[in-house]
Amino acid sequence: MTLPPLPGPNPPVEGVGQRSEDLFENAPVGLWEVDATGIIIAINQTLLGRLACTRAEVVDRQKVEALVSPESTASVQALRERCRQEGQATGVVLMWRGDDEHPHWPGEVTATAVYDAQGQWVGWRGCVQAAPQATREMDRLLQERTLEAIERLASGVAHKFNNLLQVIQGYAELGLITLDSSHPVHGNLGRIKEAAQRAAAIVQGLVTFSRRRTVRRRPLDLSVFIAKLGGRLRRVVPAGIELRVTPATQRIRVLADASSLEQVVIHLVMNACEAMSHGGIVALETRLVRNVTAGTPEGLPTGTYVCLSVSDTGVGIDPGLVGHIFEPFFTTKDTASGLGLAVVWGVVKQHEGRVEVMNQPGHGTTFRVYLPAEDLITPESVAAKGP
Repeated sequence: MTLPPLPGPNPPVEGVGQRSEDLFENAPVGLWEVDATGIIIAINQTLLGRLACTRAEVVDRQKVEALVSPESTASVQALRERCRQEGQATGVVLMWRGDDEHPHWPGEVTATAVYDAQGQWVGWRGCVQAAPQATREMDRLLQERTLEAIERLASGVAHKFNNLLQVIQGYAELGLITLDSSHPVHGNLGRIKEAAQRAAAIVQGLVTFSRRRTVRRRPLDLSVFIAKLGGRLRRVVPAGIELRVTPATQRIRVLADASSLEQVVIHLVMNACEAMSHGGIVALETRLVRNVTAGTPEGLPTGTYVCLSVSDTGVGIDPGLVGHIFEPFFTTKDTASGLGLAVVWGVVKQHEGRVEVMNQPGHGTTFRVYLPAEDLITPESVAAKGP
């Protein structure tokens, strides 16, 4: 079965049929035709490639529901009804079947109803293209799952290595106490102890990333905290880099472990400085974000948040690397441990927050840390409460 051709006044032209077929098959978006019962009666090669199946497996055999995830079945039925009743449907996102590596992918459907010569609805034609917002959400979820898997591995590795390092440090210290400083082995034992201490610091980074480190969360006025920390950071920021600190005008509080949050800010600021070898500006800012709706920023539950942002005017991050920057030991620098941003991710997650990266290669990067607001304190509220 084929749906009736689209009406048009022009007579057939030699060779046009083949060219039309080529355009259909190789269009940059997926194209299909579906009859009134939902059976797919035509599909182009572009969509077949995304679905990882053959034409023989689909045409005149499968309903649309068979090519999407179970969660999208109701959306397919709604799509069909909209086409039948309204003549078209746009902006419907379905989770389509994919390959083994990506079992499902988000595709946005635009469909137009088709009628026969008697004006009876006989099906619809449509196109399928990647849904940008849904794709970002899938990427975010994939990154979250990857980091959580690495987190579990890091926790186990950190535990085992910590036990080994305690033994190494213990025997090294025992040897240093037992042997005279003039003994030829004494210096070697000192270097062993120093190496074990550096390794222990790396293990602590893994513990923080894996959220196994105990934190004591107390009410913390983030505006005051950032203002004080900014003063200390200005003394260590390299020459040629300007640090601009802009606390929120109102006093805003979060439930946080101050020392852990200090690590987050220091790592982000130092990371920003390293991206500006020829100088630039690092901007540290806090603000209140009211009435955040679910998923904006992506992955955040609905609520009120404090946003702590660190922006730089550096070279930005290679887009292909953004999805890996929070992984432990991932670094593009020869001398870095690769644990700075991993620690940031672990601390923020432990505080029930999210990290958002806004990246513009060649123009700079902004890291936004969202933490649940514990309280909003204004001069009026303080006066109302009294002394």
